[in-house]
Amino acid sequence: MHIQITYDDVKEIILEHQLPENYQEKDLAVSDRTISIDQRFGKGTYREILFEGIHIAYGDLRFKDRTSLRFTTDFETVEMHFDLYGANRMEIEGFRPYEFATNRHNIIYAPGIKGKIHFEWESIRTLEINLLPSLFRKYLPEGEVFDTFLHLISRQSPALLVNHNLPITPAMMQLINAILNCTRSGIYKRLFLESKVFELLMLQLEQCASHDCHVFCSLKKVDIEKMYHAREIIEQQIHNPCSLIDLARQVGTNEFKLKKGFKELFGTTVYGMVGELKMEQAKDLLLSGEMNIAEVSEFIGYKNATHFTQAFKKKFGVTPGAYKK
Repeated sequence: MHIQITYDDVKEIILEHQLPENYQEKDLAVSDRTISIDQRFGKGTYREILFEGIHIAYGDLRFKDRTSLRFTTDFETVEMHFDLYGANRMEIEGFRPYEFATNRHNIIYAPGIKGKIHFEWESIRTLEINLLPSLFRKYLPEGEVFDTFLHLISRQSPALLVNHNLPITPAMMQLINAILNCTRSGIYKRLFLESKVFELLMLQLEQCASHDCHVFCSLKKVDIEKMYHAREIIEQQIHNPCSLIDLARQVGTNEFKLKKGFKELFGTTVYGMVGELKMEQAKDLLLSGEMNIAEVSEFIGYKNATHFTQAFKKKFGVTPGAYKK
């Protein structure tokens, strides 16, 4: 299982790596290492986490200019791909070019490929979770979109699960942060990461099945930065959110552009984001046992615990009481 990445202009090898069979390092429950990259084109880090059947790779790179890199792999993989920041265009031999933008995800099948990736921005943050195809098949639901993808895997033909990349939701982002910030070790780390990876896969598959999101992100880089700034303010003021007009003013835009751009980039409204973040917080509080249901309801802003219970069940498919157990 071999990976090679070269700088396109001079064919200089940047990364050459032999992965263990089935991603399993001998005598290790989990392998976790970070490589520093300092090249002519830029700097950054590449982190990879390995355990049986799963390879997690996180890249955080800053380029001096627009950069193109060539890559070669010699193994089959199903990749859960998340572009957290930046934009790039990918060209794979034998497959049509496709693009990724900030806050977008998809699932990719690659049967051992050669290609080129063009980075359009000065920096990128990307998470790739590679699954053995045999492992991925166990969790693939029934349905036309999934059947087509499975057929392409059986033909060993490069494929995207859905034709258009979908927005990363707040729930997905919470899982991504949990994966990247896990402090456990040994078998406990593997169990934690494995559970989060499959929960993240579930959210991807559910969204791909419904496929009711915007197709492309038309925002300019400066407007994307404003939307991210808005999200940061929302997260900091979740229990005392400001008005749309005030939020727009703080990030340097108007209310119309804020509403339109925020929905396009994050797949939800400003108030929808506030609600989702509060519900995720409620779930964590219930699980921790720090508060009872009435206290959690009041803490996240519900005056009526019954209304909270209804909203929680609609969001997660289970009542707070059942979840707490």
